[in-house]
Amino acid sequence: MMPRPWGKRIALWLGWILGIGLLAWLMRGLDFDALLWRASQIHPVGWLLATLVWLMSFACRALRLQQEWHWKRVVAFQVALRLVLLHNAAVLLLPFRSGEAGYPLLVRRVFQAPTGAALRSLMWLRLQDACILAALGVILWPGMPRWLSVICPALLVFIIFLPPVWWLRLLKQRQTWAKLLRSVIHRRAPRSAWLLSLLNWMSKLGVVAWLLSQLLPLTGWTVWQAAIGGELAGLLPIQGPASLGTYEAGVWLGAGLARSATEAVAGAALLVHVFCLAVSLGAAAMAGLFWRWPEPAVR
Repeated sequence: MMPRPWGKRIALWLGWILGIGLLAWLMRGLDFDALLWRASQIHPVGWLLATLVWLMSFACRALRLQQEWHWKRVVAFQVALRLVLLHNAAVLLLPFRSGEAGYPLLVRRVFQAPTGAALRSLMWLRLQDACILAALGVILWPGMPRWLSVICPALLVFIIFLPPVWWLRLLKQRQTWAKLLRSVIHRRAPRSAWLLSLLNWMSKLGVVAWLLSQLLPLTGWTVWQAAIGGELAGLLPIQGPASLGTYEAGVWLGAGLARSATEAVAGAALLVHVFCLAVSLGAAAMAGLFWRWPEPAVR
């Protein structure tokens, strides 16, 4: 059996090769000067608003985190926001989403929560995000059947607003699937947590879609499809550093354009990707440097 450290190194190298290889292929004929000129035509107010909306997505996640752990301890919004920003930075900087392991560590520091409860919370939050992202993907992905675009979101809404009594009956079943559900589903946070997850994703997708519309001659619906394509690419098991390469490929696939437009779409996607990474990591650096954790105390 291969030693675990070597397995991690090989996986890391595969991610780098995949990301750099995809970027090289997608942008082999890109005119960088033309791309930068188009970016310079975006008004500074536009960049500022894009930054604020992107940061608003983290505010939604911080509010959801407060709701998630209100039973354990009440913390200030600033503390929850710092936790969210640092956790997101770890996910971006560490390969293959290994930065997710930072969530239990940060939650233990802020809420003094057991590791098991923190892991369960992380699974629940990611399950919520996956459901919302999947529903948006069904709605926005090009060529998706109309009936599926209606039924899938409607089913999600039905599940969210399912009466608590029905949930209890469902989770008390003895089948294996019910045991799996019990391991990740809980009702610590109210239903508004689903709305906050939706606002989070809509904020992120809205920024990407708007910036792509400023950099490329695409219609409104197509830029939303391109934006969701980039996010869905983040679900691939092998990722480049900070999803570089795979994200741009997802945007190009989501836009559904011909091969002749590959370089232009990939270049615009790379510029938007770098902008979003800079805002996210910059906000995390500011939070890490200037904000402090509260003194340990359990309510």
